[in-house]
Amino acid sequence: MIDGHKVVVWTPYGRRDTYSVLVQYLRRDVERGLIDEVWAYMNTDPSGQEDDVAYAHELAAQYSWFQLKERPAGVFIHGQKQRNTGYAYRYMTDPDTVYIRMDDDLVYVHEDAVENLTRKRLQMPHATAVFPAIWNNAIVSWFLQQVGVIPKEFGACEPYCMDAMGWANGQFAVDIHRLLLDHIEAGTVSELYTYQDYPIKPGVQFSVSCFASLGSLYQGLPAGPGILVPDEEEHWHTVHQPQVVDSPNILIGNAVVSHFTFFPQRAIVLASDVLDRYRALAEKL
Repeated sequence: MIDGHKVVVWTPYGRRDTYSVLVQYLRRDVERGLIDEVWAYMNTDPSGQEDDVAYAHELAAQYSWFQLKERPAGVFIHGQKQRNTGYAYRYMTDPDTVYIRMDDDLVYVHEDAVENLTRKRLQMPHATAVFPAIWNNAIVSWFLQQVGVIPKEFGACEPYCMDAMGWANGQFAVDIHRLLLDHIEAGTVSELYTYQDYPIKPGVQFSVSCFASLGSLYQGLPAGPGILVPDEEEHWHTVHQPQVVDSPNILIGNAVVSHFTFFPQRAIVLASDVLDRYRALAEKL
């Protein structure tokens, strides 16, 4: 718990190779008393992902704080897997709980990230969502370039969630990952903090690899508790709902997490040493 509020970290789960890195950070923060429960929302295919599914069940058997959440019964299953993550919010209706969403390919969570993100979420109840500084997120990279944290020499980003440089360029992703990894290994991640918050204009689409929200946001929705309309979670949280309530989402600068890759970057990032370096750091925890 943090400031008397239960903290649940949940993930649209499907990839063992990167989640096996992330879960080491979640275990650390459970043991520190910051996270109460970890949920794996099983966004998996019925065939072809047997190893991924088996790993999630192994974790559930090993840790009392780890829970599996299946897609709710009776919902329409979209062919595009990402569309099905919006159903997960039907589990998130405890008004006093802080829910932190993390992609299953987050490969680093700074030791202060969960606490700082949760506290800012509680301090800013008007915002739909509060986002950390997500390393390898195009709009975050643009903000960080404006204040000199990420060099523009790596390639100049534009403030667009699918920017050709910040979202699609594999070498840019490798370069910024190596910059962060060097700071992690040196113990100087706080040098990358911006120490200020940035409002994200209502209606601006933003990649939702990690954010914090409150159960009260979902409890009283018009269609029913936790039922998003429209049901695509990224659109709902960054485009639809901020316009409905006329309030920006907030990006904070003192909570750092790292998102491994977007699909256009994947081949180049996988061919680098980046994942091995992140895995080695997680194993030292």
